[in-house]
Amino acid sequence: GNWAATSDAVNASYMIWLELNAKIKPFDNVKVRQAMNLALPQEEIIRTVYYSLADPQKAPMPYIYPMANLEYYRYGYNIEAAKKLLAEAGLTDGFKTTLSYNAGDPTQEPIALLYQTALRQIGVDIQLDKLPAGVFYENVTKRQKPVIFYLDSPWTPDPGYSMFLYFHNKSYVNYSNYNNTNVDRLIESGLETLDDNERKKIYDEVQKIVMDEAPWGFIAYPKYTLARKSNLKGLTYYTSNNLRFQDFTRG
Repeated sequence: GNWAATSDAVNASYMIWLELNAKIKPFDNVKVRQAMNLALPQEEIIRTVYYSLADPQKAPMPYIYPMANLEYYRYGYNIEAAKKLLAEAGLTDGFKTTLSYNAGDPTQEPIALLYQTALRQIGVDIQLDKLPAGVFYENVTKRQKPVIFYLDSPWTPDPGYSMFLYFHNKSYVNYSNYNNTNVDRLIESGLETLDDNERKKIYDEVQKIVMDEAPWGFIAYPKYTLARKSNLKGLTYYTSNNLRFQDFTRG
């Protein structure tokens, strides 16, 4: 038989980001949240942690979904711009905080270490808080950590579903405590609208506001990867990121 191996890497609905808790100082200040994004070494993380099997996260929803707009991402690694924003927020000398991560996820500790090093350059002393997987998810849902990782994918490929899930004030999964009544109203309006042209305008506006107010530290879109025998055919990608063995045949 043919034992040669190959691999697939598919653009996926996965997103990994940092919840910047808007109810904990100084992350209640939008300039601080923006500065945290400007000090995030996105490209280095993708190159060294993901071995380029990820893309930069430039929207608040999966980039493969309809109506996702990457044009409102205006960060990129810029230490001087980050320092300027911290100064405008009254934090010229920086501040101390913690970054909680999941010990069960092999990507989060190296990302945390890279980010910790980058933040030192803007005067932010971020202590790393390593949590066992069970305790980690409990802490995510309690919403009491200032900065905590999250990896997720909204299974339904719809902008209204994605935006409500993570950014509506009444959503359980709004773990960053983001609260913008205008965003809530727009999300609801989009969910009530069947006209795709109108929905696109609405969700463009939602994405523009969210990217500007930066309730997340935007990291990456990890690809869906699979190693397989080269004679195994039929890989079908699902936005739930589940592998369905009935799709496969031997070539």
